[in-house]
Amino acid sequence: RATFASFLVLLNAAKCCTAFGFVPISKPVGGSPAALSSRSLLRSSSPDTSEDIVTDATTSRRSVLNRSLSLLAIGSCLPSYKANAEDSLSTDEETYTVLFSIQLDSTKPEELSELEIECHPDWAPGAAARFKELVELGFYKDSPFFRVLPGFIAQFGISADKEKNKTWMYCDTSDKEAVKLCKQPLPDEPRKVPNKKGTLSFASSGKNSRRTQVFINLTDNSGLPNFLDGQGFVPFARIVRGEDIVKKLNDEYKGSVNQGKAAYYGQEYFEKIFPKLSVIRDAKIL
Repeated sequence: RATFASFLVLLNAAKCCTAFGFVPISKPVGGSPAALSSRSLLRSSSPDTSEDIVTDATTSRRSVLNRSLSLLAIGSCLPSYKANAEDSLSTDEETYTVLFSIQLDSTKPEELSELEIECHPDWAPGAAARFKELVELGFYKDSPFFRVLPGFIAQFGISADKEKNKTWMYCDTSDKEAVKLCKQPLPDEPRKVPNKKGTLSFASSGKNSRRTQVFINLTDNSGLPNFLDGQGFVPFARIVRGEDIVKKLNDEYKGSVNQGKAAYYGQEYFEKIFPKLSVIRDAKIL
């Protein structure tokens, strides 16, 4: 049985998920995560409302809203912190480049494709500094593109390492020592460039809530039909090499990944339930 403390962590995550239309995290079934079967991981899941997203210009207002909600990051609500200007990460203003080595096909681990990302602190200094810190930490190593919606976005940022998720995405509020290690969400920043095709922005769930999840704009999302500019999503980087690679990311799962379970169980969840996801095998600063 899961400990009561573990249940509290999951309950906190469920509150966030329910508030923004995500599938709540269920209580672990049948022992430690390592002992869980694929069936037990899926047992309490219900359909993810973001899965029925469409991409044509006649999208209804409700579908547009669902698309927007699909960008909300679970960890942003766990727990609630008051972010302010003093919480901003210090950053220099120099542009830097990140190289992702991506395994597109789960059956071909030896074949890696490169995606080169140019990060601009002058666009969003806090976001650029946070992204750099996460890359250097190894947070994105073996992290999958867990939500790929053709003609809209490709999202990543849940670590395969569940301990890193505990520190950066959510906190075990029942453990005072663990809370001390929890990272603060980023305060909001003004948008300086639009969410054009090929730009990257942090996902969020409201004011001052950006943490680890990032999405790549697969089209011009600045205006109709998605209006990401108006919703406060702030680009901090752009793809400078490998845009054709993004088009090849596995999109068969659409928005069906349960972000709460993914954050709690880490790599085990992805490998058992969504084994065909395209994965960032390595990320480094050039």
